[in-house]
Amino acid sequence: MRAEGVFSTVGTKFDPLTGLYNRDAFYTEAQLIMGARYNTKYSIVCMDISCFKIINDLFHVETGNVILRAAGEYLKEALNPRTTLSCRADADHFILCIPTEELDIEKIIKELDQKINSLHISHNILFFAGIYPVDNANLPIHQMCDRAGMALRRIKGSYLTRYAYYDSKMRDQMIEELLITSNLEIALMEHQFTIFLQPIFDPKKNTVISAEALVRWFHPVHGMVSPGKFVPVCERNGFIVRLDRFVWEEACRLQRKRLDEGKPIVPISVNLSRLNFYSLDLAEFLSLLLEKYELEPWMLKLEVTESAYTDNQVQLLDMISTFKKLGFSVLMDDFGSGYSSLNMLKDMPLDTIKVDMAFIRQLEKSQRVAVILKFIAELTSALGMSTVVEGVETQFQADYVASLGDVAIQGYYFSRPLPIKDYEKLLDKYLLNKEDDKNAVN
Repeated sequence: MRAEGVFSTVGTKFDPLTGLYNRDAFYTEAQLIMGARYNTKYSIVCMDISCFKIINDLFHVETGNVILRAAGEYLKEALNPRTTLSCRADADHFILCIPTEELDIEKIIKELDQKINSLHISHNILFFAGIYPVDNANLPIHQMCDRAGMALRRIKGSYLTRYAYYDSKMRDQMIEELLITSNLEIALMEHQFTIFLQPIFDPKKNTVISAEALVRWFHPVHGMVSPGKFVPVCERNGFIVRLDRFVWEEACRLQRKRLDEGKPIVPISVNLSRLNFYSLDLAEFLSLLLEKYELEPWMLKLEVTESAYTDNQVQLLDMISTFKKLGFSVLMDDFGSGYSSLNMLKDMPLDTIKVDMAFIRQLEKSQRVAVILKFIAELTSALGMSTVVEGVETQFQADYVASLGDVAIQGYYFSRPLPIKDYEKLLDKYLLNKEDDKNAVN
């Protein structure tokens, strides 16, 4: 239904799948409604679905259409049609023009979740929203939507928050993100990316037992670009898949180099960002990589994150089982940072749990943290898994971790991430000396 004198009869163009306005009609109608109700404050809300393209790839396209129709039904039924405009702009993108005083974004997201969950689709389908409270009604509607879109992009794929509000800093961030995006391809071609290695230390054995490969970007003009800036951009635009594969190959190249030099090595763990799990050739690529550098599976460990588990449990479990059959060790990174559960430990055939650094940072302040860390160490040991505590930075933290039993540490207390040459020196210090000691005994 439409309010007389407010909504134009021009807007007869509707999205055939959802029955909502299409983009062009929405722009026209939104401009009219805000002009007619100049005393009412409005907000533009941009919404979309996490990994919607993947849903279409994993399931039949009709499954995606069912989700979109259900979302359209909810928006038509739940929001006041006399004051609010709803639009399906394209694909899984929805836009709302709603009086600010009527906007309850948490309620909308919660009820959308309930609506989608009622479809019983075996995939974690999440809506995210960016909100622009209109402070300049003279802006073209498409610019208002761009601002809401900026807010949406800041939190898309996050498991900590499902919506964000636009602020003036976001424009600067968007410009920075565009600059990063435009330089990624060149950076990869010109070898501006490299890997650093952060050793993982066993306090009981007093030695390095493995290392984690981390990507670093050295721009020829701007110097070192913070991973906190470019990695999230790569995760949002999909470039992370290519960047991960670069890191995997560099780790293998280093292992081969040391073996050719007759030097001892420890396993290097590499991160598998969750987008990698939608690559059909993932297991094959890793196997061919080992074959190319004549390495054994134990020499390259694979780290997955909790977010990959919450995104699609069935697919991740299948892939981990494949990795295990190929001989790889699999680590769960950032354990405890999000939706950790006993169910996860029950189902996943993991070799190692890496406890998120947020725990160890609170150790001195919270006895409860100490109890939880002890419980995790005992539980993983009983399950036949090893434990690494990340973010260890002080003597107190290191001593406590050492008291937990066979638990390794990773963090600045022992070593920061190191350039390859420095990492090799450290490795030689610990491993070659041990080899010399063995030879002396024999």
